Amino acid sequence: RPWPEECALKSYRNRIKQCFKQLKVADRGTFECFEVNSKGGCEEGNRMVVDENSECKTSKCIENKDKNGEPCHEEQLAYNGVCELSNSKSACKNTGLGKNTGLGKNTGLGKRERLGKRLQADLFGKVSCRCALDLGFVDVDGTCYQEYQQGPCKAGQQISRNGFQGWKCVNTTSTCGPGRIRWSDGRCYQVEQSGEMCDGRYELYEVTTGEYPMKPVNVKDTEKVEDLFNVKCTSACVNSVGTFNPCAALAETTGECLLK
Repeated sequence: RPWPEECALKSYRNRIKQCFKQLKVADRGTFECFEVNSKGGCEEGNRMVVDENSECKTSKCIENKDKNGEPCHEEQLAYNGVCELSNSKSACKNTGLGKNTGLGKNTGLGKRERLGKRLQADLFGKVSCRCALDLGFVDVDGTCYQEYQQGPCKAGQQISRNGFQGWKCVNTTSTCGPGRIRWSDGRCYQVEQSGEMCDGRYELYEVTTGEYPMKPVNVKDTEKVEDLFNVKCTSACVNSVGTFNPCAALAETTGECLLK
C-alpha cells in the first residue's frame, strides 16, 4: 500500500526519523527540526506537534491562544482558556476532582493529589497536569511518586521506573539499611528527610557542603562514594546542561570517574 500524500517523500520520512532522534519534529515545508510544542514553523499563536493520525508521524500546527483569541507566548500553553507557563505548578492547583466544601465550591486537588504534577503538553499537543518525569516522578494510576522512594510499594521496597511510563517495585531496604535508598548507580545513600513531602526533585549532594560539587570530589582508597554524598529534596528547577561537571567523584589514585 502506497504512503499517504503527506508521507510520500522518502527524504521527508527519513528526516522525520532524524528529528525524532533529537526528540524533535520535522517541519513539512522546510524539513527543519523543531522542539515539539514550540512555535516552530507555524504562524503566531500556534504550536508545532506530531500528527497522531499520520502514518509517518508528520508534523502539524495547532492553535495556542487564550479564550479571547490572544496568542500565548512561546513558553506558554493554552489551558482552560488561559495562557499558562509550561511546567507550571500553580496551574495544576485546582485541577481535577476535589473535595466539596458544602458551599458549592470545589477546593480542587488536595496536596497529595497535586504533588509532582506540572502543566505539560505531550507529543501530540494535548495539555494536562501530569507527573513530571523530568523531576523524577513516576505516575501510578494518576498519583505521582518520587522514584527510589517507597511510594505504593511494600515495606522494604522502593518504586523504580520501568520503561517510559511504567513502574515496578524493587527490594532495597533490607540491603541498604535504615534511612538509605538504592540510587540509580546501585549504591545506597542516606536520605535527608525534612518531614514535608518532596514536590521538587531528589538529587545527590556532597555531605560536607550540602551542594552538588562544581568540580569532582577526590575519593581516597579508604573512602566510599556513598559516605561522601547524600540524597535530599531540591527545588523544582532542573539544572541546565553544562552547569555542573559531568563527573561528581573521582578515584584519587586512578582518576576513574566513580559518580556521574
